[in-house]
Amino acid sequence: MMGPRIAVAQFHSTLYDVEANLEKAARLVAAAAAQGAQLVVLPETFPTGYDFGPRKLEFAQRIPGPITDFLCRLAAQHNVYLYGSMVEKDGGAYYNAAPFISPDQGIVARYRKVHLFGEEKEVFKPGEEMVLADTPFGRFGLSICMDLCFPEYSRGLALAGADVILNSTNWLTVGPPQDWDLWEWNHEKPTAMAIVRALENTVGLAMACQGEGVTGSIYSFGYSVIVGPSGRILAQLGRGDGVTTAEIPTERVGEWRQIATYLADREAKMDLYRRILGFA
Repeated sequence: MMGPRIAVAQFHSTLYDVEANLEKAARLVAAAAAQGAQLVVLPETFPTGYDFGPRKLEFAQRIPGPITDFLCRLAAQHNVYLYGSMVEKDGGAYYNAAPFISPDQGIVARYRKVHLFGEEKEVFKPGEEMVLADTPFGRFGLSICMDLCFPEYSRGLALAGADVILNSTNWLTVGPPQDWDLWEWNHEKPTAMAIVRALENTVGLAMACQGEGVTGSIYSFGYSVIVGPSGRILAQLGRGDGVTTAEIPTERVGEWRQIATYLADREAKMDLYRRILGFA
């Protein structure tokens, strides 16, 4: 079995213009399908944009709902799986959530972001479950943005059998431009995290980011990336809108794991890890 061909679709969402944003997503999904993609990852909160202004929850929707109905039709039209985050309303609670959509079955999984960033903690309820989705061409571990900053979470997905970790994200800098250089926080850091999470778990990783743009005090900087199980960058976008596609060589991961024996070596040291960490 060949490895999955995955696309990352990148654009900067127009704040609160759901119709325009879904149209952008549709164009990029069509382009990805034309490149042979079997699965397309979309950015974090792509239908509404990423914002903590006074209207932040006004455009939240249920899953399933009108947005996911549109995405299900889009997936069926292009015969691709889709994954990307949106603002979900469930009763009186709100989540940063991402449906995983099959072209022939519709919504087959939903992941709610576990690790909330900054003001998200005041808006969203955190998810409490790790989620994986099975397809004919592999098992996918689902994550959103800051989940990637927690090695334990990606390791858990790998140990649960994920062939590829998907990350729908909006890597950003907050505050005035003159402060950005203070922390040297830029696209190099999340790209490095994507490489390391793939390498240390010997899995593929596909990360789709909001493209370059400013929303209020939030500056998004793009650089979506697809990484192989050895940490090799297979495809990457720059700052602007676009789509790129790559085949992740999961069918040869066994060969790589004979060289990069990280998971097997970890298992051999479990007694030590239990003592020093207090968990497995």
